[in-house]
Amino acid sequence: MFATFLAFSFFGIGGLIISLTIFPLLYIVPIEKAKKVRFSRQVVRLSFRVFIWYLKKIGILTYEFRNLERVRKREALFIVANHPTLLDVVFLISIADLPNCVVKQAVWSNPFMFCIVRTLGFIKNSTDPEELLLRCKKVLEEQDGLLLFPEGTRTEPNGEIVLKRAVAHIALDCQKKITPIRIRCEPIMLSKKHRWYNIPLEGPPHFCIEIQEDINVGPFLDLENGRTWSARHLTKHIEEQLKKG
Repeated sequence: MFATFLAFSFFGIGGLIISLTIFPLLYIVPIEKAKKVRFSRQVVRLSFRVFIWYLKKIGILTYEFRNLERVRKREALFIVANHPTLLDVVFLISIADLPNCVVKQAVWSNPFMFCIVRTLGFIKNSTDPEELLLRCKKVLEEQDGLLLFPEGTRTEPNGEIVLKRAVAHIALDCQKKITPIRIRCEPIMLSKKHRWYNIPLEGPPHFCIEIQEDINVGPFLDLENGRTWSARHLTKHIEEQLKKG
């Protein structure tokens, strides 16, 4: 437990230092917004890479990436993934090419995160679903990458993956390929029902992050049956990909 406490303290203190130094400066420096966003996302990606390396080094967990070539050197991907643990976004941002993300209101309003999420150009979660969909579509139309968890929250304790259709609607409207990523963690840690101190007795959890083949939305653009039919069938197909393996 002490090692876990040390690891997350390291993450918290590191995040605090960055939030009080680098990001406030980036936020106020008068440089082009696109350059500011790109540099700040590179800082976060590097920080997350160091963090997961550190977790592995001190024996908190192990991990592997499969089919990593499917995301390497590819920009503006529309990544969707299942969401079993709190560390999922850390793993995905560490490997993807600087994607945008949806940030919940609590993070957006946090005084320590204020400069960070705005400098990163992240999307604020909205209570209005239509407004959120429009923001996500705008990101893809501007050739920015996007990372979404279509479950909307961490996977239920029973492990059942149930997706919302918003991701399908966004992909269909933008006619954008989807890159599905399947995340597994065995034994499970940091799930919806686990706290940071709930350490698996079986040994260090092993994370497997598997990048699946892109999903082309073309076959789901059925004008005869309408958008609802298309979104339902595309959502089912995404769900099948996220359950593979």
